[in-house]
Amino acid sequence: MKKAHCEIGAFVGNPNYRPPKAQEIREYEQLICRHLHTILIFWAWEDGNFPIVDLKDILYHDGYNTGIILHITWEPWQRGGVEDKFYSLESIIKAEHDDYITQFARDCRDWKDIIRLRFAHEMIHDNNPDTPGWYPWQDKPEEYTRAWRHVHEIFKKEKAENVEFVWAPLNYPVWLDAFEKYYPGLDYVEWLGIDGYNWGEDGQPGWPYNQNFMDLFYPIYHAFIDHPEIFGNKRIMLSEIATPKDNQFGGNKSAWILDMFERIKKDYTKIEAFYWFNAKKEKDWRINSTELSLASFREGLANKYFTSHHVKKR
Repeated sequence: MKKAHCEIGAFVGNPNYRPPKAQEIREYEQLICRHLHTILIFWAWEDGNFPIVDLKDILYHDGYNTGIILHITWEPWQRGGVEDKFYSLESIIKAEHDDYITQFARDCRDWKDIIRLRFAHEMIHDNNPDTPGWYPWQDKPEEYTRAWRHVHEIFKKEKAENVEFVWAPLNYPVWLDAFEKYYPGLDYVEWLGIDGYNWGEDGQPGWPYNQNFMDLFYPIYHAFIDHPEIFGNKRIMLSEIATPKDNQFGGNKSAWILDMFERIKKDYTKIEAFYWFNAKKEKDWRINSTELSLASFREGLANKYFTSHHVKKR
């Protein structure tokens, strides 16, 4: 039986339109006092082909393969908001982008090492196509699953066997029947991902409010593990996670982080990787937004349950 563990992963805060630079990764690793096991990259289709040269500069240096696993969030759009139509699900199904998909699949195959590919994530806004969310591929289950399978078949045809497809909804809304509608099928998914953020209190009635780790992840985690007839026995990751800097309305980032590590070790042992969203964006999600939050992050990662990459000689 495989020993339970959880890989250390992160989006290190580089601009979305380019991979992180080696220095950005090293600085993050120095900050947390551990090496990463896996790195999260956001890549829109408008950004172009698989960035082989930039990635090799990051992950292969000084005669060594760092062993960091690539996790690419592959977004079929131009980052133009919900009305961004050029790379629609319909156009994918109609094979209008097959040349691009095929070249990307070949480049991924030629990378040889494992690549996790999170295609069109957060596909459910509210399961209502008449209320726009933030991505153009949301709330269209029939088109979504057909587009997913079309992309997957191209990767299969190109023998990109090192690519692991990650299906990653948000942690809400937790409607099992909706998940089932958007799920491409057991043969098309290697990982189940969950995106979940504690947005913190804003001093106003209603959401957002402080949510602990259990609030965010218990319902969807158990939807996955309690229904193998739908999802199979897939590997599970927290594909995006963060909590904001404390504000005048409450919250304790340091305590939240420590609780996260304890929960993953003790109660969520099927989670095999997490990716901290280390950026100042909608809120200050960075682990070092305070000295206390950074100290708590380092304390949690000191446990060897959380694993780093293994440097390999080329």
